Amino acid sequence: MSVKKQHTILLIDDETAITKALSRLFRKGGYKILTAASGQEGLDILHTLKDGAEDPVSLIISDQRMPGMNGAEFLAKSKEIFPDAIRFLLTGYSDMDAIVDAVNKGEIHRYLTKPWNDDDIILQVRQAVKQLELQAENRRLTELTNEQNLELKDLNRNLDNKVKQRTREIINKGRDLLEINKKLEKSFMDTIRLLSSLIGTLNPDLGKYMGHVARLSRKVGVELGFSKKPLDRIEMAGMIHDIGLLGLPEKILAKDEAQMTGNEFRLYSQHPVIAFMCLEPVDSLGEIGEIILCHHENLDGSGFPSGIKGDAISLETRIIGTVADYCKITDMWPRDTKIIMAKTLQYDYVYKEVVLEEPDIMLKKIAKRIIHHGIKHKYDEKVVTGLFRVLSAQEAGGNKRKHLKLNYYDLKEGMVLEEDLRIKDGRLLMSMGTILKQAAIDSIKKVGEHKLIGGTIHVSI
Repeated sequence: MSVKKQHTILLIDDETAITKALSRLFRKGGYKILTAASGQEGLDILHTLKDGAEDPVSLIISDQRMPGMNGAEFLAKSKEIFPDAIRFLLTGYSDMDAIVDAVNKGEIHRYLTKPWNDDDIILQVRQAVKQLELQAENRRLTELTNEQNLELKDLNRNLDNKVKQRTREIINKGRDLLEINKKLEKSFMDTIRLLSSLIGTLNPDLGKYMGHVARLSRKVGVELGFSKKPLDRIEMAGMIHDIGLLGLPEKILAKDEAQMTGNEFRLYSQHPVIAFMCLEPVDSLGEIGEIILCHHENLDGSGFPSGIKGDAISLETRIIGTVADYCKITDMWPRDTKIIMAKTLQYDYVYKEVVLEEPDIMLKKIAKRIIHHGIKHKYDEKVVTGLFRVLSAQEAGGNKRKHLKLNYYDLKEGMVLEEDLRIKDGRLLMSMGTILKQAAIDSIKKVGEHKLIGGTIHVSI
């Protein structure tokens, strides 16, 4: 059993022959040896070492019977100077009273008898210094753990503060939007579109994804027989359902839920609540807020943030939750086939069936397989059936749509934007998928007349 460093041993005995014999024995083991002929001399050496801030004494071996100060008294005083040093009592007598006294006063670790066995005393010393090293390493690791826990606590606090700050900013933006709505006297849907445009400006990928969720959710609602009012509500909820994600760090947004750490998921799982808080100050957005608050809840109660289940989740909310999970895969996953394959490893029932092909096709198939697998425990079967019917219709009719690239003055009512419309400095004007109405076309023309739109606009009929 080896030791990691050179240790210092202090030997105290009024018989010089004893200290010389022990010194020769321990020097062979690589120890640094100090000797003293009395207890007082030993204390003086310890004080000198302490004051000089030299390496501490690891082991003290003291004879019990010495003039002036016996071993028990010396070890008790030495403990006050070097409390961590291992203390051995050396006695040539079967004096149990002395041993008990030394244990009580000096807290000795072992006692040795004269004459000693060389191999035995070497082994005991080696075990003692090894124990000392283990104790020192344990203290070091404990201190390191405490430091790291403090750093982690500070990191979490800073992360929480950042999210809270962003949350306050988003809440303030929501209140500002209410004032804008009153001043401009815009329609309810136009207010949501304005908020959707702001999201697209702050995070283009998130804005594009939520626009897709809104359009596809409305089509599923039509498939399920909803009337205009709930269809509008579904579409508006889809436009802004993930607004609460704007306050999260990019490293969290880039992860799937299964890849997040406990603290990251705790922050992520609050984004429906944050979105609800943003909308709460606006009375007319209450129903939209309720849909958004629950869009991550599952039929079996395994969702978040509240763990509600079954009929407690509205059908409108189930549509948003199902379509959002589908679009998150088709819109937000990378287009690299190797990364796609790696991400499907968490879904073994998908990984076994996935075939390498064009990334967009792969993602649609993967998304449909994952959604289908979640029927009854996560998704409503009726909603999934409606979604798949809409997707099948889109695939069948996709080639029938006529795509055009037009100048702003050639736009007609009923055309659909096939890409985000942005002004020259990059700010979002209208999101992809917007069905152009005459009022929107008039606004585009005004912007175009000021030469703020560059190039042609991609639309479909």
